[in-house]
Amino acid sequence: MAALKSDPSRRDAKIEDPGPSGLARVMMELKELAADFEVVLMCADQDIGKVQSLQEQGRRREDIQLQARRLAIAELSTKYTRKSIRRSLDWAESLGKLAEERLLSALESESVEEPSLGSTQNGYFRLYSTDLFDKLGQPTDLRFGTLRFQTSQNDSASAPPSDRTAVELALDSAFFVADSLETLPYHSFSIPESPSLQNRGILSRKWEDGGAFPEYDSWLLFTFLGNGCLKVEIPIEMCADVYGGALRGRENEEVLFWGIFVEDDATS
Repeated sequence: MAALKSDPSRRDAKIEDPGPSGLARVMMELKELAADFEVVLMCADQDIGKVQSLQEQGRRREDIQLQARRLAIAELSTKYTRKSIRRSLDWAESLGKLAEERLLSALESESVEEPSLGSTQNGYFRLYSTDLFDKLGQPTDLRFGTLRFQTSQNDSASAPPSDRTAVELALDSAFFVADSLETLPYHSFSIPESPSLQNRGILSRKWEDGGAFPEYDSWLLFTFLGNGCLKVEIPIEMCADVYGGALRGRENEEVLFWGIFVEDDATS
């Protein structure tokens, strides 16, 4: 099926989002795509010329036309699904970058008046990643994931009193957990009281591995930007374990995700 490619100049032409005036353009593109596929399928069908009956030839052409329309609908659907995903990713990234720019400006002018980040426990962060989307070749069935923080008072006799922070990270169908107590006293992790540009790392492990840390790099690096946004850098080895594909074999890189806060009682 690799040969069943429509004319790239038509396929990649920029078309405005469908609307009252854009629907006709979409239908025109669909018609052109179907015509392109029909030509390719006709050329590839070595049996159509062997059919003697005009009725059978007509039936054969109808089958090819139906297949061409299905291929055109599938390609057009993939194209607009990618555009929809890209809009969502651009929206999340713009929110994150705006929060980062505002925080940087406030820090430079020493006028940070952001509220406490304690509300992060009353919900979760929905993750978005243009970086991952592009690295994987822009798949239309990509699931990014969610991130949740839980804090409690550490009453363990083996460690000094402190706030304990737990992290729950869902990537596609994989689930990772992290606990700030697991790297004490060598490394501490906590959610800052107010937004900060300081990176904060915590070591994570896969829940299904029975508590064992993976052999690959599994440090999560967070930047709490405020305004319901955060940035998290995830090692590419972790992403490769979950998503595979073009990520396999790569190391010493991070995949950038943006997190947008969603309250638990919010309607999704």
